[in-house]
Amino acid sequence: MEKRQGLSEKQEEFCRLLAEGKTTGEAERLIGFSKGYGWRLMRKEHIRRAIKVRKNPSAADAEETQKGVQQTEQPRKRETAKKAEILSFLTEVMRDEEEADLKTRMKAAELLGKRESLFEKKTPTEKESRVIIVDDLP
Repeated sequence: MEKRQGLSEKQEEFCRLLAEGKTTGEAERLIGFSKGYGWRLMRKEHIRRAIKVRKNPSAADAEETQKGVQQTEQPRKRETAKKAEILSFLTEVMRDEEEADLKTRMKAAELLGKRESLFEKKTPTEKESRVIIVDDLP
């Protein structure tokens, strides 16, 4: 179920009164809201945005432009590093191509070693036993 982002007539009036400089309490009384409801409305992002637009319409355009820029940049920031990138980074740290202390370089070497299964104990294979299949069915 989708949340309604539009404003009711009373919410529109509330935003207009606040943009004109009224306090939240005054706007509540003038509209007929219960005491404290104005503060609950002020917690909602779309109400704050509507007030901001009414106070300064050019700020709303700048905010929308900024929001669009942030949305285009987000996928790059959230993209998960690929296996090759991680291995390359760990190798650079281990070889001290990246400025790192010895502890960090050792940890990078350990992670690379674990990936290559260098630290797993290899158990000697069990004594091989011969299996003889006898076909003695009549």
